[in-house]
Amino acid sequence: MEISGKLYLSGKSKSLPAVLLWCNGSFWLQSDFKEINRKVQSDEMVIDTPLGSLPYKILMAEGLVFEVKNNKETKEFLEFCEKPIAESWLNYLEQKKSVIFVGIMVLAFLVVSVPRYILPWLGDQIANLIPHSWLIMAGDETLEMLDASLFAPSDLAIRDQDQYTKEFNRMADLVLNERTTRLVFRQSEEIGPNAFALPGGVVVLTDELVEIAEKKDGVIGVLAHELGHIELKHPARRLVRSLMALAVVSLILDDSATFAEELATISGSLISLAYTREFEEEADRAGKEILIRAGLSPIPLANLLQKLSDSCEENCSQLPHWLSTHPSVPSRIEFLLSD
Repeated sequence: MEISGKLYLSGKSKSLPAVLLWCNGSFWLQSDFKEINRKVQSDEMVIDTPLGSLPYKILMAEGLVFEVKNNKETKEFLEFCEKPIAESWLNYLEQKKSVIFVGIMVLAFLVVSVPRYILPWLGDQIANLIPHSWLIMAGDETLEMLDASLFAPSDLAIRDQDQYTKEFNRMADLVLNERTTRLVFRQSEEIGPNAFALPGGVVVLTDELVEIAEKKDGVIGVLAHELGHIELKHPARRLVRSLMALAVVSLILDDSATFAEELATISGSLISLAYTREFEEEADRAGKEILIRAGLSPIPLANLLQKLSDSCEENCSQLPHWLSTHPSVPSRIEFLLSD
């Protein structure tokens, strides 16, 4: 029994017509070139199983490669000679369509679940392990950098600052136990009407937000919302999640220089990291509960949201930064006014 094909010599691209025979229990290679004719030891032959319709290739000693013409005949020839065919994992997958389907489904699940669920969950676990003293240091360092680049000292009257600080501390004592937090006042044309929390418990309130709110009880509602972020450790969780996502992208792209640059940027300007819809909705719930526990109504905060929304008229892309969060304004107002 025999199979025909093309023989490639070691280091040569041109092929020679050849035949592989099975005779008297041995393999023989024959060609028009007598120097090629020889007995081939079975243990020196490696069968390169093809994918799809590609031809079989038989690897031999001295770098010889025998490429067959007919795959069906080759398979029958090897079975007749009782020469086992070592299939690669790709050949196995090619024959097992169900395995390929399951693999695709698992890959799709990982692509969706890792950034959406696994990385955030892992980031939250890491954030919970960070010592509070480290978070205080991070918050103070960030505030110093913002003071040097974006902020100016507040022009808000000392009496007003004291009133807001008093209410802020009273609400903080209801939910934060021994965790330290403090309210600071700044003004900034670049940031505008805003309030945000930094790791460690620092809450920044801008003069511009106080001015546009007009009434103090609406601003106090904003501070309760920010205390909700602190109570739920959103600033630390936001930072760790962002750094982990950046690290994964940098590993995929193999770009450590970019990671270092972005790490410095994120560490120096946490304000640029927007909260997720999940965090904002959680802070709304926590802030409303804080107001109620403090004997205050969430209605002024809802009125402030409505006022800010109405003031944007048709161009709502110009909403104050504090208002332009993921949940829609009507849904937030509806929640605050619900029983």
